[in-house]
Amino acid sequence: MKQSKILRLTFLTLGLVLLLTVSAKAISSEPAPNFSLVTLEGKMITKESLKGKPTLLMFWASWCQTCQKELPNLKTLYEQKKIKGLQAVAIGFQDEESNIKGYVQAHEATFIFPTAYDAKNQVSTAFRAKGTPTFILLDAQGMIALIHVGGGFLQNPDFQKFIQNL
Repeated sequence: MKQSKILRLTFLTLGLVLLLTVSAKAISSEPAPNFSLVTLEGKMITKESLKGKPTLLMFWASWCQTCQKELPNLKTLYEQKKIKGLQAVAIGFQDEESNIKGYVQAHEATFIFPTAYDAKNQVSTAFRAKGTPTFILLDAQGMIALIHVGGGFLQNPDFQKFIQNL
């Protein structure tokens, strides 16, 4: 019986380690996929239009409580680092467009960066974003520098290092 508990604990620990490893991974040589989105304000955003400046994409949903906590953090980061060239784009997905628009309207002060809706989840699929929130950091050349799933993105050591080097 005791051996069974130890085995279960070992598997749980390994599973947690694997989950933490997958939730934040650095990728330094994979180009971002080509994409195009129309913001809620009607402006076109593409991979090419973002090139030249590092960009933080946040894939989120209105029903996601972690997203609701991270969106104000994204705003604060954007306010602090836009002078250094950082761009931010919030992309609603895995949700109804009316929910995304309603959330944005109800929290206008937070959404000071472009916000779009991924209608058929094509852009999120191209970026392999499945969970909410998913943060994807693109360098100025349009390469994926970092992918982080879940909360705590600002505390990610790889992200902090990237931001310090802006």
